[in-house]
This record gives sequence, C-alpha cells and structure tokens, in this order.
Amino acid sequence: MPALPKVNILLSTYNGEKYLAEQLDSLLAQTYENIRIYIRDDGSADDTLSIIKAYMDKRAENGGHQIILLDNSKKENLGYMKSFWTLLEKSDAADYYAFCDQDDFWLPDKIKLGVYALEKENSELPLLYSSSFIYCDENLNFKKNPVTRNTPVIFKDTMFYAPAYGFTIIINQSLKNLALSASSLENIPHDGWCQKIAASMGRLIVDPVQSAKYRRHSSTVTYTGSDKTRMIFEWIKNDILGIGLSEFRFVLQRFYDEYHNLLDETSAKCLNVFKEQRVTLSLYFKRLFYPKRLRPTLGGELALRLCFLLNR
Repeated sequence: MPALPKVNILLSTYNGEKYLAEQLDSLLAQTYENIRIYIRDDGSADDTLSIIKAYMDKRAENGGHQIILLDNSKKENLGYMKSFWTLLEKSDAADYYAFCDQDDFWLPDKIKLGVYALEKENSELPLLYSSSFIYCDENLNFKKNPVTRNTPVIFKDTMFYAPAYGFTIIINQSLKNLALSASSLENIPHDGWCQKIAASMGRLIVDPVQSAKYRRHSSTVTYTGSDKTRMIFEWIKNDILGIGLSEFRFVLQRFYDEYHNLLDETSAKCLNVFKEQRVTLSLYFKRLFYPKRLRPTLGGELALRLCFLLNR
C-alpha cells in the first residue's frame, strides 16, 4: 500500500498563551495520519514556549503527530511575514504545506479534505487549496458564515483582495519551490503571494466545506469579518486615506519582477494595468473603467474604484 502524502503544518506563534493550547489540541486531533507540525516562535514574552514544550513532551509520551520547534534561541522577532517564510524554507521536504495561526481551531478532517482535493490535480503545477470556515467569537461560539467565494479564482481576483485566508491554505511542493525562488520576499505576505502564484500559473482550489473556526477577538490582527460599519471605516482609512493601495502595488510590482515571463497573457495584461505606482492618462482610465470586478463585496469594490478615481 503506497505511503500517504506527507503534510507539514507550519505554525508561527507570538505571545499566544491564551488560545494556543486549544489550537494545538485541534492539530493533534487531525484524522489525517502523515503530519508533522513545525512551530517557529517569534520571540514571545509570555508562556507560549512553555506550552509548546509541554505538548512536545506529551507527544513523546503518548504518540501522535510529531511537533518540531525551530530554533530561535536568540528570540528574534521577525514579524509574521518573515516568520512564515522561514517556516516554509526550513521545514523538511513534504508533499504539502499547511499554514496555521495560533488562535484558531481546526476541525478534525481539515488536512484530510485538503489532501484528498489536491491529490486529484497535476502535482507539477503550483497548487493551492483553501477550505471554508466559520467566524467565531473569542470563545469559539458561532458568529456568522464568510462571504461566498466566486469560482474559479483567477489572477485578477487576487490583486486587491485575498480570496483565501492564510489559515485555510494548503500548498504543494511545486508552489513552495516557485515562491521561494523569488530573489527577495521582504515585506511580502506569504498567503497573498502564494495565491497569486496559484491563480496565475497553476490552480487555486476553493472548497466550500467549513473545516476551521476563525476566532475573532480584541487582539486579532486583521479586520476581515468585522461588522459592516467597521469594514467601511477600515476601507476609508487604509485604502483611501492611508497607504493600503501603495502596499498592494508594491506586491504587484514585485510579483511582476519575479514572474512576468511565466504568466499567461491574460494575467500579464491585467498586472500591467495595475502594478505601476505612477500612471499615464491612458492607464488612469483603464483602471477607472476596468470592466471586471476586483473585490467580492460591493463596499470593497466601491472603495477601490474611488481610489482609482482619486488616482491613489
């Protein structure tokens, strides 16, 4: 009987003592058998490391999925972007890699569902699988369901929005190789970068099955999933008044620099319209009257179009 494909779960922690044990319990309860859990702590000042080491000892005594803690004896704080890239680079080779946040909760079949879907595809292509999830409060009580994602996901859908949240993502070895081939990944979010690769050069698989609980609490970094009033406020603050659009274009320009020779014609044309910080009059009108929707929600799309109107 052939061996099951190997999956590395990549978990970056930072001052996560409040919810980490619940997340680790959910990882160790995964029904898929060939899993290794790689953890990199980003210089926590609370009991996060003690919790991790206690679970490593527990695993040694009772069996179960192996937990591997990457060395950070210098207690370097790299930030979440570089910490996840470090995990992807330094974990041992595997067939698939699943990104994991410290404060969510995975349902038992999350990895199994992902592997089952990915194994149906051509492994030579860069593949990304993303499951659905449930928005929960800090006690994991149901709050609401996420916005339904349109399929198929193509490159334009990833330029100013991330259709897949980081904790829902599983990528294959081909995508890992392409991502890490970049000359620099400084200030590049791992989840958005991987989605752009899959959507433009491979396949981004969207699974409507809910396989995780996304915990929303006072210290949550992202605002996605907040109430509509806060979302509108954040769009105005970040996109229209802030540097949100500049950050998107920085990533788009970097993506062009690294992969423009590998892109299909449709993705390359789309990227050329939106990657430049400074625009000609022709590009200004191409952006303003771009005929296809770029964000899934009406509020997000209107905020983006207003930015184009103001030449942000």
